[in-house]
Amino acid sequence: MKRQQQDVTGKLKVERVRPVESLKYLKAYAIDYTSKTGEQEVWELVSRGGKERLEQEIFEHKSYCDGSVIFATDVTHTHVVVLKEFRVGAGGYVYMLPAGLTDPGESIEITAVREFKEETGMALEVVRVEPARYISIGIVNEKASLVFGYYSGTPSTANQADHEDAEIMLVDKDEAKRILAAEEVTFRTATLLQDFFNLNSFFEGK
Repeated sequence: MKRQQQDVTGKLKVERVRPVESLKYLKAYAIDYTSKTGEQEVWELVSRGGKERLEQEIFEHKSYCDGSVIFATDVTHTHVVVLKEFRVGAGGYVYMLPAGLTDPGESIEITAVREFKEETGMALEVVRVEPARYISIGIVNEKASLVFGYYSGTPSTANQADHEDAEIMLVDKDEAKRILAAEEVTFRTATLLQDFFNLNSFFEGK
């Protein structure tokens, strides 16, 4: 059944969901493995890379990095850049950190600066780069590096692509509380906001 969202000019909208046998940007793999009791099992996984990369990751434990996730604050550590972005997979807006894929030959620092400029219109001063880590290893072998830094300039959507619909927000502690309580937020964004603004009382033993 085709379920169309309300048609709003200049906004993204989801038209329908349909099954496909092959994907354009992702590749699907079946990984045969043996359980602890000797049973033959199959794990299903999708990947941006080819079979050779996946085999190198599994059998040689080689690490790849697909892109960056950017945690940018002002120099006073009172505001964090968050995107309120329309995500097709959610059919609506999700609060998330700026992020993007690495172009061939780019360092992760260059990727972060470029993607941050494209998505927010602002400059990024890179301060710290974390090692590449899995995003959601249960279904995809994608890895990204978390990049910390300071933003400067004026937010602008002028460089966003036609398939991007994202509002740029400079979030303080009070707004972070509201977002976490009332909005759709990606797992990593929620965790980082809680940690940065000390919003998880469990960490304090309370």
